[in-house]
Amino acid sequence: MSAGSYIGRQPQYGFFEKQVITTANGVLTSFALNFTTADSAQLLVSVGGVIQQPGTAYTVDASSPQNIVFTEAPANGIEIFIIWLGKQTTGPTFTSGMLTGKTALGTSPAADDTFLIYDENAGVLKKVAYSNVHTGIADMPANSVKVRDANSTGTPSDKTVGDTQLLIGDGTGFTAATLSGDVTMANTGAVTIAADSVTYDMMQDTTTNNRVLGAATAGTVAEVQVATDMVADNAVTLAKMAGLVRGKIIVGDASGDPSALTMGTSEQVLRVNTAGTDLEYADAVGGAAWALKTGAYTAVAGDGVMVDTSSSAITITLPISSGPPSLGDFVRVLDATGNAATNNITVARNGNNIQGAAADLTIATNRAAIGLVYVNATQGWVLIEN
Repeated sequence: MSAGSYIGRQPQYGFFEKQVITTANGVLTSFALNFTTADSAQLLVSVGGVIQQPGTAYTVDASSPQNIVFTEAPANGIEIFIIWLGKQTTGPTFTSGMLTGKTALGTSPAADDTFLIYDENAGVLKKVAYSNVHTGIADMPANSVKVRDANSTGTPSDKTVGDTQLLIGDGTGFTAATLSGDVTMANTGAVTIAADSVTYDMMQDTTTNNRVLGAATAGTVAEVQVATDMVADNAVTLAKMAGLVRGKIIVGDASGDPSALTMGTSEQVLRVNTAGTDLEYADAVGGAAWALKTGAYTAVAGDGVMVDTSSSAITITLPISSGPPSLGDFVRVLDATGNAATNNITVARNGNNIQGAAADLTIATNRAAIGLVYVNATQGWVLIEN
């Protein structure tokens, strides 16, 4: 029988694919296929005009490209042809780009909408109605979340979270709890810190002495020194001021700082000093401190000297000139016993003028009384009453 002859009718393949192999040499058993096939039974194989038994006379391996492998090497030069009764084709691989431009589902799927899923066990695609998928998710209690309430993998469970509660994990599970203590939280998320709960230990330390945490103007709290703008008008009450010795008053000193002025003596009054710069206590004119003198006496400002002239003349010396006396200093002299006409009272000027003259003053009238007020170095002591 010739290589091109057939037993029976010559195969008609029409639209079937055909491959002719001309490389048989009596040694080769494996030949490359032009197409891919899923099974050897999908091929009609003729060797020298004799149809071969699939799986017995030949097989198809899984290499790429595939090979047809004969059990015995075809003879040298013999004609081999193969007709594909069924050809394996490769479909497109699904990619995310295939979804680009597709219309998204705007609402939940309808109950009769279907999904395609792959059944791993059966190795086939199956369609599943959305109603079956949806009913597979059990309803949950109101205000609950699904968690794995354990420190291991496993089935999740429902955890109810109440009003203002937080879900807190401790490494072994979850607890729904409300913030308590010094800090609370509303269901809007607003957090409130309780009054008087921020202690000094929780506050930032200052880095400089005599500083406070605050701000003279609206803005960020910082370490600042207390300034005038930080104290409200009428905010410093007497109770907030430093203690003061009884009788003293606060005055401005020569440096412009507050200073405590020591209280004067009995019957003294507060006045402006001769220089007109400070306040001071001094005896009031007309408010003399009276005392009876029976011998010579040097007066001090504010004295009222009652002179006993009953036995002898007496000298009353005005305040010393080394001071000098201050403007408004005064001295009063009185003949207490009514004998000045016989026993004169001499008022010694003590280096200062009297009535503008450098001369002492003599009282020679019984029961006479005079008052002298110091004016200045030129006028000296001037009579205010006689």
